Amino acid sequence: MPSFPVPQGRRSTRVISKRSASVVVNLYGSQKRFPCLVLDFSKEGFRLRGSFHVRRGQVVELILDEYPPICERCSVVWVGKANSKHEGEVGLETVEAIRQSINTGSL
Repeated sequence: MPSFPVPQGRRSTRVISKRSASVVVNLYGSQKRFPCLVLDFSKEGFRLRGSFHVRRGQVVELILDEYPPICERCSVVWVGKANSKHEGEVGLETVEAIRQSINTGSL
């Protein structure tokens, strides 16, 4: 899989991906599962494309369509703006990466 060099400000290399996955979002007290596509990922998080509404800071669960399925709890870091090249995209950071940043004092 191709990967991007680490740009200034980014902690690790992103790997291009076209994996199918699902996002579980808590809507009005019940959980809903939405299909999505993982565009790229790093050890800290994922960039997704899909048709679901989330807010920055919201915690979601990402389920990668593999056998066995891989589940990651993530926090929404950014949401692509309407009419931009990132419309329909979402940036997620894994909860584990957030914990490690807090423990090392880099957050």
